[in-house]
Amino acid sequence: MITLREVDKYNYEACIDLELEPEQMSNLTTNAISIAQAKFELHFRPRAIYKDNEVIGFLVYCHEDDPEDLELYWLFRFMFDRRHQRRGYASAALRLVVDEVRALGGTRLQTMHKQNNVNAASAYRKFGFREIGVLDDGDVHLELRLD
Repeated sequence: MITLREVDKYNYEACIDLELEPEQMSNLTTNAISIAQAKFELHFRPRAIYKDNEVIGFLVYCHEDDPEDLELYWLFRFMFDRRHQRRGYASAALRLVVDEVRALGGTRLQTMHKQNNVNAASAYRKFGFREIGVLDDGDVHLELRLD
């Protein structure tokens, strides 16, 4: 069973130790940096993705803060350890993120991925995200309406 748990002193090292395939490493910043950012950006919500009692992935989401919009949320880190990719876990984890965002009053969830990240593109589109543009850094910008 896939679950999300807050990142804490018991699981942060497992999140840091998650590995991507070498060709994926340029698609994301490290989990250690994301965990550090969350200590200073208090609206960031880091989550360890568990399969049963094993950390298999990591994500971070937050509400829009410039200007503050508690209906718009961003999923800006989403990864699975290379040994746990392409097993259908992304959809299960996305459902859990959507549940959390809805419970917080969110009506839209946005994310992004690098142009060359075909795995992310496929997972997001399969889940129902729609492309809404391209961000300044060239990333594909996607949105999922939650209402």
